[in-house]
Amino acid sequence: MANPLNIIILAAGKGTRMNSDIPKVLNELNNKTMLAHVLDESKLLKPKKIFIIINKNMTFIKKIFPKENFIIQPQQLGTGNAVHTFLNKVKIERNDKFLVLYGDNPLVTISDLRLMYNKIRNSNLVLLGFKNNNNKSYGIIIRNKNKVREIIEFKEASQKQKKINICNSGIMALDYSSLNLVKKIDNENRKKEYYLTDIVKLSKQSRLKINLVLAQNKKNAVGVNDQIELLEAEKIMQDRLRKKFIKQGVKFVDANTVYLSPDTKIGKNVKIEPFVVIGKKVKVGNNVVIKSFSHLEETNVKNKVEIGPYARLRPGSILEDNSKIGNFVEIKKSKIGKGSKVNHLSYIGDALLGNKVNIGAGTITCNYDGKSKFKTLIEDFAFVGSNSSLIAPVKIGKNSLVGAGSSISKNVNDNSLAITRAEQKNLRKKR
Repeated sequence: MANPLNIIILAAGKGTRMNSDIPKVLNELNNKTMLAHVLDESKLLKPKKIFIIINKNMTFIKKIFPKENFIIQPQQLGTGNAVHTFLNKVKIERNDKFLVLYGDNPLVTISDLRLMYNKIRNSNLVLLGFKNNNNKSYGIIIRNKNKVREIIEFKEASQKQKKINICNSGIMALDYSSLNLVKKIDNENRKKEYYLTDIVKLSKQSRLKINLVLAQNKKNAVGVNDQIELLEAEKIMQDRLRKKFIKQGVKFVDANTVYLSPDTKIGKNVKIEPFVVIGKKVKVGNNVVIKSFSHLEETNVKNKVEIGPYARLRPGSILEDNSKIGNFVEIKKSKIGKGSKVNHLSYIGDALLGNKVNIGAGTITCNYDGKSKFKTLIEDFAFVGSNSSLIAPVKIGKNSLVGAGSSISKNVNDNSLAITRAEQKNLRKKR
């Protein structure tokens, strides 16, 4: 049987409190937009379809997410109005189920969403709540004998109601019957908005079955409304990633100082020293050591590799088995062969290094002439002396030697010595 679940992501909010010139849901944490985080978790449920509600000034977002379904909310008149817009645009079926998520809730987890989906199969409406003893802004779930009665927006609540510690995340699951009640939501409140939370009161009046799921951790349910909350969300997400890798056996000297990405892949027996940044699309093999203050992004690190300290691996870098990248070395769009070493103070860009190559301190590949990039090829067992400049396009042959201080602009044959150093002259020093 096909999955009857449709997911509606509300993402039309301007997010003025973010003090940013981009829509709130496009602000990033952990190298991904908040909306991308929500989408990724949503897709784990394998829904029938996902719909994203945006405002009329956000149509450019379609280019960022070209495979997604967007619906434009003409006016931002509240969450209830956003879902009503969905109903006006999409034909729904009686056996359909619906999950309403928010594009500014990037911490939502698949485990909580699965609990809600399982509950809505035998309910008309399911709310995701969380416990919060210091609520300052979230809607409050009012219960009577453990049964949900209604949700009161915090700004509309009485002082007595504000002391209730069960808060509404805004996330809810609905069936055909409860979703259609959205049409009855009015805007008789202080802000003259159509609150989706009014669906609880309407469902109660219609004698529909309402259930409550409490988030496994309150941090999973909170949204992001400003830059401070975005920073807090980043910390939470980093903590999740660190714990995941610690459980997998990664050895952190000081985990709290290491930055990881959600797509990071790390093998067995890996040691990571303090103040390491691992950006997006990084894969680390087995028995690797990454020393302090190293920065990696879009890099493939094979097995038994040593990196850093103070190394920078830029996009397109591949480090083969037993290679070594030392301190103050930058690698860009290059492959470092098995057992090869670039130990200190070097730049290797647009290069292919064979096996057992040694690069001396201060060596650079001159890969850019101001207009175009060119490649450097250094073959197996070559030795490049310190402070050498390899001016691409150039090839250093197998088992060849480049003398220290050389500027090489012509190919070097196999088993050859290349040197361009000027003759040294010792002159009498004048007083």
